[in-house]
Amino acid sequence: MITKNNQMILKLFTGLSIYDFQAQFGDDNSCIDALVKIKWKDGYSCRYCGYKKFCNTKKYGERRCTSCGKPESATAKTLFHKLKFPPHKAFMMLYMIVTTKNGISALELHRKVGLHKRTCLYFKRKVMAAMASHCTYKMDGDIEVDETYWGGKEKGKPGRSKGSKKLIVVAIQKAKRGIKRIQLKEIENAGVKQLKPFFEDHIDKNAKITTDKWRSYTSLKSEYKNLIQIPSSKGKNFDNLHRLIMSLKYWLRGIHHSVRDLQPYLDEFSYKFNRNRMGGDIFNKILSRMVNYPEVSYSQIFNVA
Repeated sequence: MITKNNQMILKLFTGLSIYDFQAQFGDDNSCIDALVKIKWKDGYSCRYCGYKKFCNTKKYGERRCTSCGKPESATAKTLFHKLKFPPHKAFMMLYMIVTTKNGISALELHRKVGLHKRTCLYFKRKVMAAMASHCTYKMDGDIEVDETYWGGKEKGKPGRSKGSKKLIVVAIQKAKRGIKRIQLKEIENAGVKQLKPFFEDHIDKNAKITTDKWRSYTSLKSEYKNLIQIPSSKGKNFDNLHRLIMSLKYWLRGIHHSVRDLQPYLDEFSYKFNRNRMGGDIFNKILSRMVNYPEVSYSQIFNVA
C-alpha cells in the first residue's frame, strides 16, 4: 500500500496482458488495496453513523469507526460481499470475464482458477449484474430497432409467434461505419406494452429511428416523432442490425451452449460490445461497478427461495 497525505494511491490497470495483470494483482493485499481505493475514494465515512475518522484493524483493509466502533471491510456491501475465496482469484476471474473477446464459461473459469463450478457461476453472474445498463445515456442519432428470437425452430410458430423460444428486442446506434452502441432486452412478446419501456429506457425521443412495418412500432410514432417504418425485406434493409444479431447468436452458441436466464448474457454482450475500444481500462470500469453495486445474494441471482 502506498499512502500520501493519508490517501492511498492506486495505479490503475491499463493493459490487456495477463502477465502485467498478475504483476499488479497477483496477491490478496494488492487486490484489497484496489477495493479500498475505490470504495472510499472520497474519504472514509462510517456506513452506520457517518463519522469520518477511523482506525485500522488487524484484518487487512478493514476500518473501524472511532465513534461507534463498528468495523467495515473493503468488500462489505459490494458484489465482493462475504467472498469465500481469495481476492486475487476473484480479480483474475473478473479480468478473464471482461477481457476474453468471445466470453468465458463458468466451466472454463473453474478449470483455470481451481474453484467449484457453481462458485464460478455465482461470481460470474454477479459480474454480469454489474454489467447491466444504468439507462443513463440514451441512444441518439440514427437508430435501428428489430426483434429476434433465441432457441430452436418450432413447427407452427412462424414470425413473431415465439412459442418456447426467447424473444429479444435489439437496438443499434449507427456510426459512420458500422455500429456505435447497442442495447438488448428479453421481452415476453412483441406488443407495444413490451416495446415501449425499452424505448423509454434506452432511446432519446429526438433520435431518428428506423423499424420494420410491425404494428407495435406504429403505435410509438406519437411519442417518437422521427420514427419511420420500412419493409424489412428479410433483413436486407437492416444489414448492420442483422449482422449484430448473427454475432450475438454465434457468441451464445459458441461459449455458453445452454442459456437458461438470458438477460444477464445479453447484458454481458452489450457491455463488452459498447466498450470494445476501451482496451485495458475496461477492467477498471467493471471493478468500480462491482464495488459500487449493492450486495446480491445467491437466491436473488438464481431466483430461488
